[in-house]
Amino acid sequence: MGCGEFLVKYVLFFANLFFALAGLALLGLGIAVELRISNAAEILDKSPIFQLTPIGAMVIGSIIFLVAFFGCCGAIRESNCMLIVYSIFMIMLMILKVTLATLIFVKQDELLTNIPVWLNETFTRDQIAFQGIEKSFSCCGPAGALSYGLAPLPATCCANTPCTLINAYSGCGDIVTEFFETFGLAIGSVAIVVGAIELVAVVFSLCLANHARNKNRRSRY
Repeated sequence: MGCGEFLVKYVLFFANLFFALAGLALLGLGIAVELRISNAAEILDKSPIFQLTPIGAMVIGSIIFLVAFFGCCGAIRESNCMLIVYSIFMIMLMILKVTLATLIFVKQDELLTNIPVWLNETFTRDQIAFQGIEKSFSCCGPAGALSYGLAPLPATCCANTPCTLINAYSGCGDIVTEFFETFGLAIGSVAIVVGAIELVAVVFSLCLANHARNKNRRSRY
């Protein structure tokens, strides 16, 4: 094996180690968001994108990890078949990640603007159900403790009891919006960075597959 093939082989191997870690990162982000929004399902039913984004991140992250493991094996063994299959899966994953990132960045502003509206609607309709959101996000009312007017504040509005205006959390509108903005950008950014590096990995894997095929042909003669 020449220096070029050696370099391609191990660059591809270590790139796939990075992909495996990135896949775990997407999986972790998806799980973190899904656990955090579990108590806000009533609001998020109005916007499937907020439910599909963490699920999509978990699915794509898991697939990335498995495909990266497959790519590591293909690179070390210099298997033409494994490398070709790996390249095909990587291209499919690139398309999925670009779609996920585009969906997040294109729709995020519109959806973030609507979060305070949905919170107000839910609070007006059922304050007991709204306490699930307060507990999950450590917030109080759509716009703060004053949202309850003269009514006593629920325990979910504060870290300690008795719950008063002084020790109440901030409003859920700002906290929930900031949460989805931060995690949306994180998931979208990871997806774009991994997708860009995957493009390089596909080129490297095809080069290594071509080298493996030529070596197999030479070994027959």
